[in-house]
Amino acid sequence: MRIRIITLAALAALAAAPGPASAANPAEGKRATNIGIVVGGVLGAVVGGPPGVIAGMTLGGVVTDREMKARRNGQLEEELTALAEVQREVATDRTRLQARVRELDRDLAQERRVAAARPDVAALADGLAFSVGFRTNSAQPPEQAASSLEALALLLNAVPSLEVQIDGYADPRGTQDLNRALSEARATAIRDQLLAAGIPAERISIAGHGAPQLDAAAAATDPDGWALQRRADIRLEHKDEQVVARP
Repeated sequence: MRIRIITLAALAALAAAPGPASAANPAEGKRATNIGIVVGGVLGAVVGGPPGVIAGMTLGGVVTDREMKARRNGQLEEELTALAEVQREVATDRTRLQARVRELDRDLAQERRVAAARPDVAALADGLAFSVGFRTNSAQPPEQAASSLEALALLLNAVPSLEVQIDGYADPRGTQDLNRALSEARATAIRDQLLAAGIPAERISIAGHGAPQLDAAAAATDPDGWALQRRADIRLEHKDEQVVARP
């Protein structure tokens, strides 16, 4: 009797312990079921003889099959839980992205409102003019004009639609040819400083006008007037881009 009980316990343990991989492997599951049937049959034979063989085999197969299904169901539930967690993370990321898109849309709308309210710098600068004075018989811009020319170059670089017209002049002393050459040299000196600051040459126009036509007697006796005539006039012009129709 004692040997029979030990045998029953061993066989029962064998029947209840299918391999770990059998839940995930149909072939292993079938093998475990077959083992359960065989072990159940042996148990039935030990307990009840030939009738017990049939009952034991049936019971062993049913128990093993139920255990395999339970393990498969548990594994599927774990996978389902993991997928649900991934779905929640995706939904959270989607909500976060949608909020960011709304935020960017608000920022863009604000920028557009600010841009619409901002004055047109090119239009404001159109027609802006100032003069740079020169010493007698000199085409070198004075040092005090350097800051004004630097500011002019910054404006021209920032607003590409602006162009600059530079007109040079001389006082009435000297010959007409000398005054014209000197006035053009003064305009050229201003242009060269703008070119050095990165302004394209095609945006700068220059002209030398010589000495203004004044009364000869007044021109010969007006030193203060001479100082005002030794100059280069700088004028900004806003050039709208023209759209040319093409066939």
